Amino acid sequence: MKIIDWDSLTFVNNYVFQEVLKNKELCKYLIEKILHIQIKDIRYLIEERHINSARISSKSIRLDVYVENQEGTVLDIEMQVTGEKSTVNVGKDEAAVIKGLPLRTRYYQSLISMDMLKRGMKYRELRKSYVIFICTFDPFGEGLPMYHFTYRCKEDMQLEMGDLTENIYLNAKAAEKTEDPALADFLSYVDSGKAGSKFTQAIDAETKRVRSDQDWRERFVTWEMDLAIIQEDAEKKGRLEGEKKKALAIAKALKDDGMPNEKIAKVTALPLPEVVAL
Repeated sequence: MKIIDWDSLTFVNNYVFQEVLKNKELCKYLIEKILHIQIKDIRYLIEERHINSARISSKSIRLDVYVENQEGTVLDIEMQVTGEKSTVNVGKDEAAVIKGLPLRTRYYQSLISMDMLKRGMKYRELRKSYVIFICTFDPFGEGLPMYHFTYRCKEDMQLEMGDLTENIYLNAKAAEKTEDPALADFLSYVDSGKAGSKFTQAIDAETKRVRSDQDWRERFVTWEMDLAIIQEDAEKKGRLEGEKKKALAIAKALKDDGMPNEKIAKVTALPLPEVVAL
């Protein structure tokens, strides 16, 4: 197992981010700065933060920070990092992440709504929900510090659909363009790791505390091992699919040359029914 440089893990690391925002006061203050609202209290939803679809075959999601405020508004806050520093998207380049980000948001909102609406409840009982991505890159390439999306009518952009969902993407690369000094300092901290305000100093202190916590380190090692297994399984599946595709191509060529099905199956190690079906 590789040696982990604990000091290299910063606030933008997914696991550090999740643990730091378990500090209710820091989490609450960050939400207030992003949404420009006052919050009396927040409650953390689903300790393990797993949301599963009603369909067994559907993709489940593991949310970074999943909370609701005193009014029942649900918020999912995600840290999105690209490249080698990314925990969730290791090996994915920035362009691939940017392309998939809106679709991830769409799926997150769908499953959050399913989690919110239990059997027998009415659609009108759905509450407001936000998906907030804090990005270390510019997700839409327009240089804005914040991209705030709601569903609007194309024929009248002043008319909102009113589905109670909002999606927000913060761009740490445009911190200097943010009018709110506290939010500007936060984005700057995400981008550079340098704390300025009392808020980011508190985040930085909590980050250091988390990194030195032995219980958290043990959990981190377990997460890393699980991630490595998942990646290894995905790579193995990809190799097997590639080998199967190659074997089928060879079998098709041999069949076109008139080789008997039984011999093709033996040469390519393919099941006879698959060879016959070619």
